[in-house]
Amino acid sequence: MKNQEIAGIFDDIADLLEIKGENPFRIRAYRRAAQNIQGLAKYVEEMTRDELLEIPGIGQDLAGKIVEYVKTGRLQSYEDLKKEVPASLSLLLSVPGLGPKTAKLLFEKLKIRDLETLEQFAREHKLSGLPGIKEKAEENILKGIEMLKHGRERQPLGKVLPVANDILKHLKDKAPVKKLNVAGSIRRWKDTIKDIDILATSKDPKAVMNAFIHLPHVKDVIMHGPTKSSVITHEGLQVDLRVVEEESFGAALAYFTGSKEHNIRLREMSLKAGLKLNEYGIFREKDDKKLGGEKEEDIYRVLGLPYIPPELREDSGEIEAAAERRLPELVELKDIKGDLHVHTNWSDGSNSFEELVNEAKKRGYEYIAITDHSKGLGIARGLSAERV
Repeated sequence: MKNQEIAGIFDDIADLLEIKGENPFRIRAYRRAAQNIQGLAKYVEEMTRDELLEIPGIGQDLAGKIVEYVKTGRLQSYEDLKKEVPASLSLLLSVPGLGPKTAKLLFEKLKIRDLETLEQFAREHKLSGLPGIKEKAEENILKGIEMLKHGRERQPLGKVLPVANDILKHLKDKAPVKKLNVAGSIRRWKDTIKDIDILATSKDPKAVMNAFIHLPHVKDVIMHGPTKSSVITHEGLQVDLRVVEEESFGAALAYFTGSKEHNIRLREMSLKAGLKLNEYGIFREKDDKKLGGEKEEDIYRVLGLPYIPPELREDSGEIEAAAERRLPELVELKDIKGDLHVHTNWSDGSNSFEELVNEAKKRGYEYIAITDHSKGLGIARGLSAERV
């Protein structure tokens, strides 16, 4: 679980070293190490020091840093390095697409210390006079600031879900996908959502990625790769699409659905049972034999658990309940017997009394309660005694 964290730290170190004008070979070493750690099929916290040294680009120094972070949760040399670079300069580096050289230039030449000033200068075309910065670079900086702003916001499920469903529909129509599923907090039906995670399988991942970045929903493309791409929609939502192998789809779906806390508990159970669990499947540790991963149910079966619905995966007692075979039944549409809050077009509703009754019958409801406004709420066309 620490692979991405360590890769991110090594990338940050490379940026900070570049700002300081350090040896280019040292900078490239950190970037290469970050890239190779991101591509690992194993978690670094499960690897011995000797195994870490087998990773391309990882020598004794970087292996020691990985071990330090795994054991302590921090890297002292990284903390010290951050103190050597002004915080406001580090803030500029947080803008997607703004590299260390450009950030240093803006910091030193234009005295830019915050994102508001950076955005203002870019909009007023005050950056393009600097060496290496053209009008296109200003546009990219503005896009990066917009992405950063949206990345801080969570949006209601009711706003995000229709967008996600429409993207799935378009992908099914336009891309050669075999399996396609939403993951993340949407699949767990959380109240608010930060971004949309989608998983797919395909014999032609590149075609899927090409179709994805050209969907009508896409405003900006953050990253376009052979098996993973990220975009920003017109609603300001980040959407990440991954194409995974068919035999790993279930494991990947479980991993990217989360929650993080639920996944940690499953991995702890796996380790105690002599197993390894990751987004590629569940494996027997002694001989690395794959025991499951094509279906999500495989993961729970191998761990001796019944399938746990995504809505319950928050490490709030669901694993214990599953082990004792007492998972609660989730409420489904068929369980809804009626609606006790319905407005007609007599007040501020959109449908007539007859239309609502007919719709209730179609849904199999046993009852509805008409709760139109009274005359006390005139703005909603509240009913007077005479109209009632």
